[in-house]
Amino acid sequence: MAEAFSNKLARAAGIVTTSAAGSIGINTNLVTGISTVGVAVSDLVVNANYISGTRVTAIGANSTIVDRDSTNSSAASAQSVKYLGVTTVYTSPASTKSILIGGTFANNTDSQVELTVEVYDATEGVGIAIASKIPVPAGSSFVISDTGKTVLETADELRVYCDTENALDVSVSILTGVS
Repeated sequence: MAEAFSNKLARAAGIVTTSAAGSIGINTNLVTGISTVGVAVSDLVVNANYISGTRVTAIGANSTIVDRDSTNSSAASAQSVKYLGVTTVYTSPASTKSILIGGTFANNTDSQVELTVEVYDATEGVGIAIASKIPVPAGSSFVISDTGKTVLETADELRVYCDTENALDVSVSILTGVS
C-alpha cells in the first residue's frame, strides 16, 4: 500500500452521562446509588475520588464497577459522577500501519471543557491516554504537534473523550500505508 496523508474529522465530540447521587466507599471499585441509563462498559469515570483514566468494567442495577479503587479516605455520598463516552476519530485499516501526525481539538461551547485523547491498542485490548484532562478554554483549541509521532497498527484507534456533551470539533492528520 502506498503512503498517503489524510485528515479525519469528528463533529461535536463529547458523550456524557451524569449522575448526582453516587455513593463511593473507601478504597472500592463500586459506585452505587446512580442511574446507569446511557452508561457503557469502557466509559471514563470523572469524579474526584478516582484517578484520571478510570473506566467502567461492569454495570449493575443502579451501580457501576470500575477498574481502579477509589482514593477517598472516608465514604462519600451525594457524589456527582460523570461517565464519558468515546468518540472514535480514526481506526487504522487492516494490514497497514498509520502515524498520527497532529490534531486540533476546538471547543464549540461558551465554557471551558476537558479533553482526553487516547490510543487504543487493538492487539493488547488496552487504551492509553496521550493527553489527559486537558483544559480547553471557550473559543480556543488544543493542538497536538511536535510531540513525537504516534504509530497506530492494524485496527488501533484514536479516541476522544470530553466532559461536556457535543463540545469539540476534532481534526487529525494521519499518514497511512506506513511499513
